[in-house]
Amino acid sequence: MTHCSLARSPDRENPIRPDGASARRWLLALLATVPLALVLGSVAGFTIGRFATAAPSYRDQRLAQVSGDLRRVDGDYLLALGDSHVARWHARELCGLPLINAGLHGATTADADAFLARLSLPHRPRAIILTVGTNDTNRKRFREPPEAVIRFRHAFRALLRHVIGRSELVLVATLPRIEASQDAVFSTQAAADITASAEAACRKEATCRVADRFGDAIPRMDGLHLADYERAYREIAPAICGAIAGHLTEDLPPGQNVGAGRP
Repeated sequence: MTHCSLARSPDRENPIRPDGASARRWLLALLATVPLALVLGSVAGFTIGRFATAAPSYRDQRLAQVSGDLRRVDGDYLLALGDSHVARWHARELCGLPLINAGLHGATTADADAFLARLSLPHRPRAIILTVGTNDTNRKRFREPPEAVIRFRHAFRALLRHVIGRSELVLVATLPRIEASQDAVFSTQAAADITASAEAACRKEATCRVADRFGDAIPRMDGLHLADYERAYREIAPAICGAIAGHLTEDLPPGQNVGAGRP
């Protein structure tokens, strides 16, 4: 007869346990893995953070800059709005009043309108100076010059309506002449028609004045931009300041002097 032993196997009675050397190896491996995981997690978090927090756009940066300038305004002021013909002008005062520059490089007329809508004005400026239209003549935006003029006319009317609603007076400083060397990119024909359209639209409004055109005495640095905007605006300043003074006189009661009660 075969007898079955009921004794437990030694392996089951004494399960395998790591010796001291094996335990140390496991511990060292664990200690090496934890810092690596932390480093990888930090790198991943940094990368995700970079994509989640995108750098502010140029227009957002300009909005912050202009909004900061407006918060520091105390009393009457002037606001200049437009494209690079405004953005390249660095004066801080005109006609004895603080000048807030809200120019945007590369802005179309519609862009200037959208930018104005985002600005919180502390109160109505004495006047808003507009110089827009150059980027509306960029050939990438239309097929034929008449199309550019039609688009500009609609955009300018909307901008003019909004500007009039937010200022005492609007002054349109029409475009510097675009040289023929730039005609492959910016239509000189469209520019001339846009200038005429802006002046005509302004003259239909009681609180809009056309400032003198920028003359040709100041050289162009690239066929498009003026080499000296400080000088260019100084040359049309008499027309701007005269329009502001004349508008103020119209609003004064009889017998009150210009500037009375104003800085």
